[in-house]
Amino acid sequence: MNGGKFANIITLTLSILISSGAFAQKNKTQLEKEKKEHALHILEAEKILKTTEKKKRATLGQLNAINQQIKSREALIGSIREEIDWYNRKILDDEQIIEALDADLDRLRKEYAVMVYAGYKTSQNQDKLTFLFSSDSFNQFLMRLKYYEQYGKSRRYQAGQIMKVEEILRAEISGFEDTKTEKEALLTEEVNERNKLGKLKKKQKILIANLTKKEKELKKELASRKKAVKELNTLIDKMIREEIAAKTTAETTASTAMSASFAGNRQKLPWPVNEGFISSGFGKHNHPVYKKLIIDNKGVYIQTNPEEKIMAVFNGKVSAIVTIPGMNKAVIIQHGEYRTVYANLKSVSVEMNQQIKINDKIGQVYTKNDGDSELFFQIWKNTSILNPQQWLTIR
Repeated sequence: MNGGKFANIITLTLSILISSGAFAQKNKTQLEKEKKEHALHILEAEKILKTTEKKKRATLGQLNAINQQIKSREALIGSIREEIDWYNRKILDDEQIIEALDADLDRLRKEYAVMVYAGYKTSQNQDKLTFLFSSDSFNQFLMRLKYYEQYGKSRRYQAGQIMKVEEILRAEISGFEDTKTEKEALLTEEVNERNKLGKLKKKQKILIANLTKKEKELKKELASRKKAVKELNTLIDKMIREEIAAKTTAETTASTAMSASFAGNRQKLPWPVNEGFISSGFGKHNHPVYKKLIIDNKGVYIQTNPEEKIMAVFNGKVSAIVTIPGMNKAVIIQHGEYRTVYANLKSVSVEMNQQIKINDKIGQVYTKNDGDSELFFQIWKNTSILNPQQWLTIR
């Protein structure tokens, strides 16, 4: 076997991997990163749920936290399943590689056996020196000497290639066994997560049944929230129109630059809380308990921990600090044509016209008597309300 033949082994190995489509899929590092992110979201939701459960009464906050846990755990199970599929593909690849190496090793051994037998037969007929010095001419002598040298090199090379293939094969088999062990561990993890998911869904069902009995209370709370948001939006809309009408040329130029900077950070803005999740998204969607009831949010509600610090999502200037019944304190920060609104605050840490940097603390979230802590967050462009979920970084 020559160098070209051995190179074919590596070529074959790579071609098997490529043809299997392994390189077109998410890699193991990506899948493990996704798993860690989903696990982190589960822990956040569990932490928030514990604070709401201390009051020993069914609340929408509890349901939101359970729904978030279910969502995150389903995503985690999906990532585990993807990783299991990745291992299945790798096991198939490894089996094909081991089979190919086995075939090459068998061929090498057979070729080597033929060479050894041929050498043995030659040595039986006459020894090397007799064969060399029985040459009819000096040229024939040189040719026979060259033959022996090449023959010796071939045998040594063949033996070396056998050792190399054996070494590669042993490594492949060892890796193959490790892969199977890791896959088995993932299968166990998937079963455990599915069991936890089943328990969460039972808990969700019981909580929904309890909340259904509180229809009047929940609808009253929803109406109060709707009224508070409407009052807040009317106030902001009026304020923006007055600011636009009074804006000077110099202010317009500065506003344009800040607006461009803010617009360039779409889907890159940090969250206004360190821990939390969107408990009620932007726009129209069904009520989490009364499915026939449609909610139309003019912003997003971010459920978080009690006493959670609220932070600015971008550089800007405090343009208003207001108090709205049902929405508590609210801070509006101007970023050129854009504004971010942070409402349902217990306390405020900034002052009017104060220059704000990204991640500066602007206040603390308000916590209701039932233990629920939700920030109401908006993004405006002039008098239009935008979907914050299209601007915040994906969690």
